[in-house]
Formats: sequence, C-alpha cells, structure tokens
Amino acid sequence: MKLKKTLSIIGILAITGLIYGQANKTNSPEADKKKKIANSQERWHNPDYRPYIKSFHELIKLSQGFGDNKIRLSKSNYQTGVDIIRKMRERVQRFREESAEAKHLDEKWYWQTIDRKNKEDRIVAMMKQKAKMKSVTYFTRAIQHLDQVQRRGIRESEVFKTLLANIYRNWVKFQYDLGNLPQCIDLLERYMKIDPKYEEEVAPHKYIASAYGFQERLLRKTGGGSEDEIRFFKKKKNENLLRAAELMYGKSSPEYEQIMELVNRDEVIAVAP
Repeated sequence: MKLKKTLSIIGILAITGLIYGQANKTNSPEADKKKKIANSQERWHNPDYRPYIKSFHELIKLSQGFGDNKIRLSKSNYQTGVDIIRKMRERVQRFREESAEAKHLDEKWYWQTIDRKNKEDRIVAMMKQKAKMKSVTYFTRAIQHLDQVQRRGIRESEVFKTLLANIYRNWVKFQYDLGNLPQCIDLLERYMKIDPKYEEEVAPHKYIASAYGFQERLLRKTGGGSEDEIRFFKKKKNENLLRAAELMYGKSSPEYEQIMELVNRDEVIAVAP
C-alpha cells in the first residue's frame, strides 16, 4: 500500500515537473522580451501618431507578413484587371455575333450598310477603350503593392518575379493600345531586368522600339527636346530593333541584315548635315 502511495506521489511530481518545464519553455527569455515590448507598445499607443523620422517605421516593410499581404493584395487587383479584359472580349464577341445575325431590312443603299458597320466598329472601340482604361487602373494598383515589398527573400522568389512580370506585361499591352507609348518605356525596361529570360523575349524589344521611335518623332515634330535627346531615343529604338531581329532570326539571317541596313541608313540620315 505504501509502495502504491509512493509511486503515486512520484507520478504526480513527474507530471508537475513536466508542466513546470513546459511553462518555463513558454516563458523563455525570447517570449518574455516580446511580451515586454508588446506591453510597452500598448502603453504608448496613440492612433494619431505620425513619425517625423520614418526610417524605423519603414522596417515593417521588411517583414514576411507585410510582404505576403502585399502579394495577396497585388494578386487580387491583377486578377480583377484580367477579368475586366476577359468580360469585355466576351461582350464584344456577343455583340459581333448578334449584329451579324440581325436582319437589316431598312438598308436599301450600300452606304447605309457601310454607315451601320462603321457605327458598330465605333461601339466596339469604345467598349475596348473603357475596359482597358479600367484594367490599367487595377494593374497600376497591383504594381504599387509589389513596389512596397522590400524583403529580399520575397523579391528574389520565383513567385514574386512571375507575378511582377505578368502585371508589367498586361499593363504595357493595354497602355500601348490606349496610345500611351512613352509611358510604356520605363516599365518595359524594368520588365526586362526582372530576370534574364524576359530580356530574351522578342515582344518587349518590339514594343519598346516603337515607344522610343514614337518619342523620337514627337520631340522632332514639336521641337520639345534637344538634339542629344532625339539622338538618345533614336539610338535606343535602333538597339532594340536589332535585338528583336537577333532574337527572332539570328545575326546571320537575311532578315537581321535587312534590319541592320535600315538602322545604318537611319543613323546616317541622323548625322547628315
């Protein structure tokens, strides 16, 4: 009987020791430190506080939680922009099909048919423009969220790079369609620096060559830039034209030689007295 009581006491002591040990682990120096900081922050809480020196406040942008949240918000805005374009294309296709199936019995003359088709084209153009402008707004928000992420491990991850590239790509495509070519230059340069594989794509070089060429002609036409600025845009235009031809056809191809000839002629005209 005494032996049983002794064993029971030993068991209780062992369990107590385990619980105490777990409590000690919970109350580790690190946990105590975090609790102390949290309590201190709570005592100093002021919803109207605005830091004059923001360096310390900016450290939150280095946290994993902050980065994950910004990626989530960026994905949400990006997906909204993509959905706007998808729904617009569905509406355009439906409008085209309904217009093709409709019977236009009031059209007696050829010019009436032409006038109707032109009107339909204008309606479609307006539908596309409205959707693209709206989608670009969401893509811009998505970019702004990712720009706030400063944690190196997140920015260098494949998930982050892929998302950023997808957003840049769509932003450029629809800004270009809206006629905002000069605005595309910066994002195209940034796109090709995300990863070497993106620089090896043909399309961004073709887009940016057009944007540089547009800016070159605009400055020459309006007189709004110096000769050095015009030459800079011409040089960048021609470099990207050659790079696009190299990637698509290869340097030894006749297509590359033809582009090279056009570029050389363009450069000669530029420096001719």
